[in-house]
Amino acid sequence: MFKKSLSILIAAGALILVSSCTINKPQEQVRKITVTGRGVVSLPAEQLSVRFLVRTNEWNVNLARDKNAEITTKVIEKIKEAGVSSDDITTVDYRITQDNSNSYPGKYTVVNYIKVLIRDLNNAGNVIDNAVANGANGLTSFNYSAKDNPNAVREARTLAVQNAQDAASLIAGASGCKIADVLDIQEGYNPSSYNKSSSNLVAASRAAADYTTPIEAGNVEISSTVTITFSLTN
Repeated sequence: MFKKSLSILIAAGALILVSSCTINKPQEQVRKITVTGRGVVSLPAEQLSVRFLVRTNEWNVNLARDKNAEITTKVIEKIKEAGVSSDDITTVDYRITQDNSNSYPGKYTVVNYIKVLIRDLNNAGNVIDNAVANGANGLTSFNYSAKDNPNAVREARTLAVQNAQDAASLIAGASGCKIADVLDIQEGYNPSSYNKSSSNLVAASRAAADYTTPIEAGNVEISSTVTITFSLTN
């Protein structure tokens, strides 16, 4: 009985010793590298989103509002007449403010912001001219875009990954290592668009010119950015 108990104590002591060594043994640190890659694919622009504004100023707030409503209604009607669907016309902002920059209350300003999606780029100049000639006294932004293209998105992502792998291989090779497994990957995807901010454009009568505003659209970019962490090996 004594010998049996002694054997159990020795075995337990050995187990504690092994466990203690295992717990205290420092874990081997994984060597790794994190890089960012970017892939870009260019496509011809297919549609244009523009933002018009109608601004009116009056000493009486109701007069400023009514005047703005009348002009905005006419602008929207003329945009539709130029071939834009009602579904592609949106009021994106509406503001009423008063000028308080002086020691006395100033005029009221009413601004109506209208976003218009022009699906036919050949008609863009005509739409802009119709809006400006009928009371739109500001054009604040252009946004060219292309329709969803899964193949282009796939290509941009592939290029981004390849770019990241090339960068990681180059850096690792220069330090005497090689890349091994992918430990983590994150993507940032940007849909096809080209934004161009425009300064405030004062309206001019269309009767004063015999030309249609020329609109020359270029290419838009679909881009993908990936951040990848690779493990390193000798």
